[in-house]
Amino acid sequence: MWAQVLLWTPIALTVVAVVLGLGLFAAADADATHSSSALGYLGLVVWGGLVVLSPVLLGSFIAGLVMVIRGRG
Repeated sequence: MWAQVLLWTPIALTVVAVVLGLGLFAAADADATHSSSALGYLGLVVWGGLVVLSPVLLGSFIAGLVMVIRGRG
């Protein structure tokens, strides 16, 4: 069970962060009249967090993948 958690959690977090960042960029781009540039900066912070956490996410994914492969063999 932990192998599946370690395998799918980084995938889910990455997808959520990419979609959230794109949504924030789209919201910032759609409304130029109000001060929505903060949404664009927040999108950059989300993607920056994803870049900073990418080694941890990759390590978790690899550990889960190794556990799944060893469990099947």
